[in-house]
Amino acid sequence: MDKSFLSYIRGPIVMIALLVAARYLFPNKMTFLFEVSTFGIYIIANDILYGYMGMVSFGQPFYLGIGAYTSAIYLAHIGHNIFVAIGLAIIMGLLAGLLFGPAYIRLRGDYFALINAATCAMGLFMVEKILYPITNGDDGLWYRSRFHETPFLDLRKPADVFWFTMIVLFLVLVFYTWLDRSTLGAGLRGIKASESKMKFLGYDTFKLRWTGFTIMTILASLAGSLYAINYGFVNPSITEPARAAEVLVATLLGGGGVYGPIFGTLAFMGIKDFVSSFMDRWELAVGVLTIIVCFKFKGGVWGTLQTIGAKFKTGKAKPADAVSGENAG
Repeated sequence: MDKSFLSYIRGPIVMIALLVAARYLFPNKMTFLFEVSTFGIYIIANDILYGYMGMVSFGQPFYLGIGAYTSAIYLAHIGHNIFVAIGLAIIMGLLAGLLFGPAYIRLRGDYFALINAATCAMGLFMVEKILYPITNGDDGLWYRSRFHETPFLDLRKPADVFWFTMIVLFLVLVFYTWLDRSTLGAGLRGIKASESKMKFLGYDTFKLRWTGFTIMTILASLAGSLYAINYGFVNPSITEPARAAEVLVATLLGGGGVYGPIFGTLAFMGIKDFVSSFMDRWELAVGVLTIIVCFKFKGGVWGTLQTIGAKFKTGKAKPADAVSGENAG
């Protein structure tokens, strides 16, 4: 097998293996692990904006809601095939990127963040009021009874949904590993470092930013679709603008790198799950941890682990070097 191909899949295989092992070590935490996987894809989508291009968006729940409501509306009113629902969600995410991207990516800084926040607010109003006959407003949509059996994995069963989510997460991680090492990924990071220099070198930064934005909308919609299929229910709370902070906090907690979003998701969801068991306002604990990370661990959880690993390797190498030096003397 090609070594380059192995380098793309080695890390994702280890990550999925750890999640599967946790599934059997903690059998009562399957729902939590599903949420980690789905939210992880959602954070990967946001990391393309923030981690690669340095663009902060307060509208991520809108793009998540596109996928969730596309799948929900199809399953509640039109069809029964779960794979078709996922495909439609991905297509709608692509269309959202192609439609909103050319206008939104022309904005910078606060203007980009705020126009996404405004879009998110409008999306919430649409599913609550304008599209009430289709979305059922605040009461939400229930459609699990309309699911048809799917081949290989019966996605009507939570256990099979877990395995399907692992497959999807694996494919997303492989893609994200490729993106991190590709020319496209380097171009997106170059925009964050200095867009003017990228233009000087001859790169079309508008197309690069549009491509990054579209990849984000597709992945966010995919995460929303998985959420809708697992729970068999969707309501407007998934698109609330206030939930945009959750995405940014998890992205900051995880830090950069291919696995930063997954570790950020584990930190965020883990604290939420643990603290909420004995404290109503779990957001306080997350806020305190975020402040600590921002001031003391700027690389986030994954960046800190990489630094510790590098120091450990260096520390192990030094005694060997010293011994060889003494022998030489």
